[in-house]
Amino acid sequence: MSVADEQLNAYEASAHQLAPSARRQATRDRLLEAAAEAFREEGLQGASVEAICTRAGFTRGAFYSNFESKEQLFLKLLEREFARRTAHLKTQADALEPELRECGLSLEPAQVAEYIVEFFMPETDATTWFVLETEFLLLAMRDPSIAQGYRDFMVRFYAEIAEAVAHVIGVAGRRFSLPPEHAIPLLSSIYERELRTAALSGSTSIGSFDGLGSQLAELLFAITEPLPSAD
Repeated sequence: MSVADEQLNAYEASAHQLAPSARRQATRDRLLEAAAEAFREEGLQGASVEAICTRAGFTRGAFYSNFESKEQLFLKLLEREFARRTAHLKTQADALEPELRECGLSLEPAQVAEYIVEFFMPETDATTWFVLETEFLLLAMRDPSIAQGYRDFMVRFYAEIAEAVAHVIGVAGRRFSLPPEHAIPLLSSIYERELRTAALSGSTSIGSFDGLGSQLAELLFAITEPLPSAD
């Protein structure tokens, strides 16, 4: 057998090994998409494995060959959703950076509130996701088997968000006056309070983005300080 034939056989063997992995990923993606639809319509507890499989066009066997449980699937879905949110936030922050550099230390709370509304407001399905996340949080608090994974995931998420927000604030000529990992939960608590109010009122989105922007801007100025002078 020639060297070329050996290389071709090796390539075909490699492709054959990779094919099942690609098919498996496609199956996982379809299950995740179907689960996202089911969870939005029926809630975390209301959506059954059977309903998810029916939407995806797979059997229960296909489900359990990819996920140990519905809860593990939801955590993967949440990780994907939060990764998307983090990427969106960083993209918006990059777009905002030139204008922040131009304004610098002249920024006022009212102007910051406008930036928050323009660049960092939640999408229309934010309340739906908040309800699902709350449902999963309650489940994790009662189930040690999923609590650790959820806790570790949230720690990673807040660390990524803290880095992105601290960078934007630095571009604006300010810095947190407390550790960023402590500041982000404070900012998040206001955001979550508004989402909770919206969910209890039956709304799919926050009622007043302007009001939320003002609250977050006020808190930002309370927990940040101007960067030291370079002199």
